[in-house]
Amino acid sequence: MHIISQVHSRACLLIEMATVPEPKRKTCSYSFHREPLTPLVELGSFVTDDRLKSFVGRYGDILTVLKTVVDPVPLQTLLQFYDPELRCFTFQDYQLAPTLEEYSILLSIPIQHQTPFLDVPKEVDFRLIARALRLSVKEVGENWKPCGEVVGLPLRFLLRVARDEAEKGNWEVFHAQLATMIYGIILFPSMPNFIDYTAISIFIRGNPVPTLLADTYYAIHSRHGKGGAIRCCLPLLFKWFMSLLPASGPFVDTQSTLKWTQRVMSLTSYDIRWQSYRMEVKVVIISCGEFRNVPLVGTKGCINYSPVLSLRQLGFVMSRRPLEAEIAESVCFEKKDDPVRLEQIGKAWRAIGVKDGSILGKKFAIAMPDYTDWVKKRVETLLLPYDRMEPLQEQPPLVLADSVPAEHYKQALMESRRLREKEQDTQMELYKAKADKLHLAHQLREVQGEDAGRARSKKRSYDEMESLLDAEHRECLRLQRAEVNYQKKIKDLEKQLKDKDTQLKKEMELRQKSEVYLGGEVLELRRQLKEKITPLPDCSECSLLIDQCHYLKTLIPEGRLPITSRLVGWDSFSLYSDYSDFVLTWLYDLLTLMIADQRPHRYSTRLNHQRNMDQVQAELAEMRANMAQFMTMMQGVVQGQEELRALAQRLEAVIPPVHRAPPVDVPVHENAAATILVNDYAVDDELKGIRISEQPLAAETVNVRATRAPGRK
Repeated sequence: MHIISQVHSRACLLIEMATVPEPKRKTCSYSFHREPLTPLVELGSFVTDDRLKSFVGRYGDILTVLKTVVDPVPLQTLLQFYDPELRCFTFQDYQLAPTLEEYSILLSIPIQHQTPFLDVPKEVDFRLIARALRLSVKEVGENWKPCGEVVGLPLRFLLRVARDEAEKGNWEVFHAQLATMIYGIILFPSMPNFIDYTAISIFIRGNPVPTLLADTYYAIHSRHGKGGAIRCCLPLLFKWFMSLLPASGPFVDTQSTLKWTQRVMSLTSYDIRWQSYRMEVKVVIISCGEFRNVPLVGTKGCINYSPVLSLRQLGFVMSRRPLEAEIAESVCFEKKDDPVRLEQIGKAWRAIGVKDGSILGKKFAIAMPDYTDWVKKRVETLLLPYDRMEPLQEQPPLVLADSVPAEHYKQALMESRRLREKEQDTQMELYKAKADKLHLAHQLREVQGEDAGRARSKKRSYDEMESLLDAEHRECLRLQRAEVNYQKKIKDLEKQLKDKDTQLKKEMELRQKSEVYLGGEVLELRRQLKEKITPLPDCSECSLLIDQCHYLKTLIPEGRLPITSRLVGWDSFSLYSDYSDFVLTWLYDLLTLMIADQRPHRYSTRLNHQRNMDQVQAELAEMRANMAQFMTMMQGVVQGQEELRALAQRLEAVIPPVHRAPPVDVPVHENAAATILVNDYAVDDELKGIRISEQPLAAETVNVRATRAPGRK
């Protein structure tokens, strides 16, 4: 093996670079806007470790993308190296370009060999959307709104329903709604705080990787040389770029002393991590249909990329420079401008061209001189955006031999270095494992001592627990008996309640019947009120009795009159003839005085006494007879008047009295049998209840002249 050292030549090259300024390409300033993701991150924390595997298996590792913090400086530096003709990032002696396989591994979402997402349907199918989001068609229809040039669902609506499902424990529904929000806000951003129909359609199809890669290339390519906002899945692009850069060594150690541009310019192909997780890639999509490269369809436009430039990233050898047909620009347009071309791309994806190790060779991530020289010539044409920097890490010497290529030697050195680093990491892990073992042994001894004391305490507490269980059992039995008694009482009360309800219904029926009967009575009373008034009679017997009372008064001396007569006056006695109590009292007082006046004088003789007593006895007998007849008559009158007053009160309660004067100059018919009751006048039918001397009051004995019944003074 012939080894030639190039130290002197390299030193001369560095001196020349330092003295002669190299021309640089123009740089642009890009912006990377990200919406506040705090509500989504909070919802993502609900997916715990026990549910994470199920979520990733169904929707991919999109939670990691959600939690990725994007540093705009590395992305700003990366975009300055973009090569618009080759659709890649061209550095000093190597090229980088994101691939379908890398995005698939980063997201843990397999690539489906089928037609990718082309465009949203012309008509919105609310049923399909509701089934995918586990919502009702009504909820989707009511919250489906336009936002700018797109339509979809507001983020606040999905946040609310997702929180509700998480509180209910409906984790499958919650996972679907959370994944939809990540698709609309992180993977396929369109409008702020809005999940558009495009993102929902891609989520339903379940093949997001081709669309994600298309959006990445289209966003970078459309803004190249112009600057401005880059709208694509920035966390995924950032994660892809950082996975290729060194994770240790001088590149990491100088992050606080050197700028990102200086650190990136110091990297060579020797420093890039070409393998890592990409070693698992066995099949690479190289072409589609008639296209020699891969056409991609994004949410906004279509663009192609060249997988042959990224084989080293996937662990394969870059054995030669790419052919012109493999890297030619074949597709780059906005979807709405060329629908025919869009349809051709969809058909091309039905014939996917793949290559595996049988064609690409064994896994060995190196680049042959033919490819490296081609890249360096491309750099001379394209120019670099920043000044060259001396490599921070030690570079392998140039090895020239007929049997061993220099790149193979470099790869062996890289592998040796990687193994040394791995050995150091293993030693550190071994040391940590031993320390953990000692710590666990110490904890084990402590736990064993605690377990012994705990076992003794448990043994003592068994009896207490048994007694407590017995007490609880007895209490449960007592409660069961009480429950049975209460249930029996409840049944009795329910039965009594039913009886009361039946009785109440009967009483209500009786009351209704009574109301009907009383209504008939009221009608009858109203009919009777329409009849004429019957005046009170002038009783001849009353006049006779009053004359006898006047005669008795003449027999009694003035000073011996009853106290009742002296108080009210005899002339006013007729005004109180309707009060039976007063009349009775006056008559008894009068009789007492008369008997007292007829007592024999103490000087009278027996003969005079006998004559006086005979006369008095005769008069008293006649007076008793008249008195009894008078009392009977007065009681009948009083009873009749009381009945009239009661009837008048009932009628006044039912019907207000009619105060109407009789017509003027209208004679009263002498043979009228009845008159209408006015105020205190008696009614003919009611006078039939008045009885004098146990006989009803006859109509022919009644003076037809209307008289007003005396009232109380």
